[in-house]
Amino acid sequence: MRPLNIAAALSGLLALGFLVAAAHPLRDALAAADLERIKLAAFVQMGAACAGLAIANRSGRLNLIAGALIVGGAALFAGALYAISLTGSRAFAALAPIGGSALILGWAVLAFAKPTQH
Repeated sequence: MRPLNIAAALSGLLALGFLVAAAHPLRDALAAADLERIKLAAFVQMGAACAGLAIANRSGRLNLIAGALIVGGAALFAGALYAISLTGSRAFAALAPIGGSALILGWAVLAFAKPTQH
């Protein structure tokens, strides 16, 4: 589960970076709607990163699948929102619902995973 731990930690780092950027350097550079989109993306990504870190301490296939779906889904969802906000292009918009669906599926899988630890 080490790759999940690394991915989740880096995801949290990225989310925090975007929150700080939205509060400081991007605050005057972007429209209010774009800043809110970045904040939403970072909030979702940070929650998923925390879940991924917790799941990385569990064992079992379903836990690994759930963690990968949650962290990966958050990356797609948040990445699409970051890209839309920073570029103004809607080219990445189709990734948001795919990422959101993966997130939801990951939480559903987690409901059936045993909470065993190493």
